Amino acid sequence: MNATGKDSELVEDAGDPRRWLILLVMTGSLAMVMLDTTIIAVSLPSIQANLPDVSQNALEWVIVAYMVVLASFMALGGHLGDLFGKPRMFFIGVVGFGLSSFLCGLAWNGSSLILFRVLQGLFAVIMQPASSAIVIGSFAPSDRGKAMAVYAGIPLLFLTAGPVLGGVITEYASWRYCFLINVPIALLVGISVLILRPKNPGSRRGPFDWWGAALLGTGLPSLIIPIQQSSVWGWGSWWTIGLLVIGLVILGAFVLRELKVQDPIISLRLFADKVFLGDSILLFITQASVTGITIFIAIHLQVVMGFTPDQAGLAMLPVLVPAAVMIHFAGRWYDRTGGRRPVTVGGVVVTAGLGVLAAGTGMQIYLVMAIGMGLIGVGIPFVQLPANTDGMGRVENAKRGMASGVLQTCRQFGAAIGIAVMGAVIAGVQKNLTGKADAESRLGGEGDRMIVAEAARGEMPKLEALRSSDPELAGVIANIVSDGIVAGLWVATILASSIIFVAVVFLENRPVSSRRK
Repeated sequence: MNATGKDSELVEDAGDPRRWLILLVMTGSLAMVMLDTTIIAVSLPSIQANLPDVSQNALEWVIVAYMVVLASFMALGGHLGDLFGKPRMFFIGVVGFGLSSFLCGLAWNGSSLILFRVLQGLFAVIMQPASSAIVIGSFAPSDRGKAMAVYAGIPLLFLTAGPVLGGVITEYASWRYCFLINVPIALLVGISVLILRPKNPGSRRGPFDWWGAALLGTGLPSLIIPIQQSSVWGWGSWWTIGLLVIGLVILGAFVLRELKVQDPIISLRLFADKVFLGDSILLFITQASVTGITIFIAIHLQVVMGFTPDQAGLAMLPVLVPAAVMIHFAGRWYDRTGGRRPVTVGGVVVTAGLGVLAAGTGMQIYLVMAIGMGLIGVGIPFVQLPANTDGMGRVENAKRGMASGVLQTCRQFGAAIGIAVMGAVIAGVQKNLTGKADAESRLGGEGDRMIVAEAARGEMPKLEALRSSDPELAGVIANIVSDGIVAGLWVATILASSIIFVAVVFLENRPVSSRRK
């Protein structure tokens, strides 16, 4: 049984005759968001040097604030698209994202930049669920896998180009243009939407659930922020425990309210469909397993293996390039057979890739690491694209914005959980190894322990100085950092293996388009 309880609601026409132009425009919007995710990372040191009063913690919040908003408000953004029209909300999101990017480029201190990053995130959560719902609604069910492959595949190339482009812009112009580059893209996408005027099938007007929005908008951030900050605050701190408890209580109240209201922000009945539930779990698990790679492998390459930031960015290409290519094959496979087979195979490949990456990281041999990253890049599309396409296709048009928001929330929440859990494992192992090395007199006390902690966060200056003055001690510190990251990768490998179980238990061997009409 599907999420609506009626197969007839899934009967749709051959698609919008302008569907490929619409797909191109929607792809441009996602490319803008993808580019913004990675282009700024290389520029953080320049931002800290250029803006007054930007501490290391404030610098981290330039990234964290954006991620928290994406994880917390995707479902609300999808609901707004269902209520007020997906094309309308998409246009508002594009214009707002362009304006907030312009403001980021004009930021005068750290606080203003973080505020404008929050605005960027808010407009992104209005834009992204609407765009994916518009793509799904513009294509016939038999072509959705192919369309979603283009929609997700081309932006992956922008994700890949982000660190390289960010480095070039920062070196030869200014970090501010890493944000300002979004403005002409947003302008072009916005004008194109006004010209094309995509159809808005299934929109529904109903009362907006202000109380539900307030509960969701406070509950999820209260849960996500302490998870994101656990490595800074510690899992046992009052801030972490208190916010987690508050978040769980508020989200419990949100669930009770959503069960009672006539037009909920998240219809919990979506999860009565076993396959939609499985799709949501898969997106959560996949993001939790692989998101930490971009952070911790980049740290390992620089701290342990001596790569420069630009070299580390290029060294991550074995993950991204195969994903951008294989996503098209994943779309075609899903269109033919449904989700179970491609997701099962993808889960096996991702798990194997993480295992090879963990082994290569432990050996400190980049070639082995690259093979592992390549396997991960090959496997991810065969999990994420079928799960996302299937989940969107299982609900009627009127609820596709909501479904998109729920699925994207699962992805973003999985990313936050994955980074936090992997970070906690790494920190725990590094703490034990640091204590052991200290007891064996291989470390010189509190100062050396601080260098370990800084190196684990990717802060290099003291370790670089130590490599010249005391190479043996620098090697001990680098190995402690390496062993912690390897342990985190093995945890990610174990988590990824559950993809196979979820695919076999929850998914079907047929695409949505083949179900009885």
